[in-house]
Amino acid sequence: MSEDDDTTAAEASLRRAVEQLCGDGAGDGSEAAQEAVQALADGSGKAWTPEQETQIRAMVEQIRKLRDLNRPGGGWWRRRREWRARERLVDMMEAGGPELLNEAELRHWKSHAMVELLLKFTDTAMKKDDTVETLARFEALNAVTYEDYQQAKRALADSGPKRAEPIR
Repeated sequence: MSEDDDTTAAEASLRRAVEQLCGDGAGDGSEAAQEAVQALADGSGKAWTPEQETQIRAMVEQIRKLRDLNRPGGGWWRRRREWRARERLVDMMEAGGPELLNEAELRHWKSHAMVELLLKFTDTAMKKDDTVETLARFEALNAVTYEDYQQAKRALADSGPKRAEPIR
């Protein structure tokens, strides 16, 4: 299957999910939404070997665990579990290399953004214009590369609230 076939399959799955979720099709759309998310997750843009895919998925899961543990509160035990999770992620990175870690970070971000988009989509009654906008966001999200992701993070960090200068 070529990359164009993967893109076409992903777009078809997305359209079917959006149509079903907004009420144009039969059913509640949950199966079509899961199919669309799977189609997007599979279309990473680069052909990874099965071993690399396994490593990337393990890193994504470890990133999720680490971010879950990195919350305020929880005491000493949570900090200890976070420290161990961080060590495991570093070990995975050393074994797989920075390219696999970058792909894992990008996939984690994409899955989180996809969930947010789907939650926003299912939260309100959608009109035809909203459906078109959601499809465009799905396609844009699928097209993001790691470099785009890093540029956006830097731009957000640069444009964030600046600390006020101390009064002298």
